[in-house]
Amino acid sequence: MQQQTNDDQHLFDMWLSGDSRGFSELYGKYKNRVFGFLVRMTGDREIAEDLLQETFLAALRNAEQFDRNRSFLSWLFGIAHKRTIDFFRHAKVETDHKDNTEGSVGSRIESPDAQLSNRDLRTFINAAVEKLDPQQREVFLLRELGGVPFKEIAEIMDCPINTALGRMRLALKNIRKELKKRGVDGVQ
Repeated sequence: MQQQTNDDQHLFDMWLSGDSRGFSELYGKYKNRVFGFLVRMTGDREIAEDLLQETFLAALRNAEQFDRNRSFLSWLFGIAHKRTIDFFRHAKVETDHKDNTEGSVGSRIESPDAQLSNRDLRTFINAAVEKLDPQQREVFLLRELGGVPFKEIAEIMDCPINTALGRMRLALKNIRKELKKRGVDGVQ
């Protein structure tokens, strides 16, 4: 982890000094993880692509704010988080998004096969994640997609660490509850 942090900081310094290889390597290394987070947060690939570009541009514009005690990826997720919040604030669609998310899950499956495929289980989990409260969903995605430590999630979301942990606990509880409704039991 420390070596990765040092490598990222070196690439970031290259980027800042005008060496495009630094940007290219950081972008290539993290674009898919950040993009996945943004798609899941917005529910729209085109918006996520725009926000991904804005995230990297904001990283360059705000380079002096990069805390070298944190990982570059966590800092990038923090910027992506802020871009997402700004998007919803400016578009004034947060309420509409939540309503659409709650209605986006199809009809309940009454009798699923006992032998669920991995693809079916992933589909059920994705649907359950989409139904989460936006803050629970964000904590879950930062932790599961980004591997961001809870301490840094708390910093990103500007909340106490216990709040971040509580949101994750509720997210997992709600995902399990949704899976149980669909006939999938015993998921840990």
